[in-house]
Amino acid sequence: MQYHTLLHVISGYLYEHYNALATSSQIEKEHARLELSFSPEIMEEIPFDQLEQSIKKILAQPHNVYTKTISRAEAELKKAGVIKTVIHLLPASLNEIRIVQINDIDEQTCGGTHVNNTNEIKDFSIMKIQQKGPAKKRIKIQLLD
Repeated sequence: MQYHTLLHVISGYLYEHYNALATSSQIEKEHARLELSFSPEIMEEIPFDQLEQSIKKILAQPHNVYTKTISRAEAELKKAGVIKTVIHLLPASLNEIRIVQINDIDEQTCGGTHVNNTNEIKDFSIMKIQQKGPAKKRIKIQLLD
């Protein structure tokens, strides 16, 4: 739950500041990773070396995590900007969409488990940031004990 919520915080931050879109994620016992797609012309401007501190600054304040369910039609209307999932990739039979919102940090379709408040997320470290193509980065994180 901590990793999953932390990935939302990171992707929400990078979307808000750099219009990045999360393309995949994976959570393991010892770490998690997030892949993001950026506009190629902005990649040089992103201070990835300051990302960990920027996220820790956000997490210094508690943020509630909420869930709600909306209709598919409403999700399709909201998808520009607020909801970053490609709605047409969801099964056509799915008429109700679960939304996870972390205050003003992120709002996203998601069926995963999350903490109730970001203050439940342990300290973390960004282990590695890799280039995964001309406009993609992979961020690997680890929760600290």
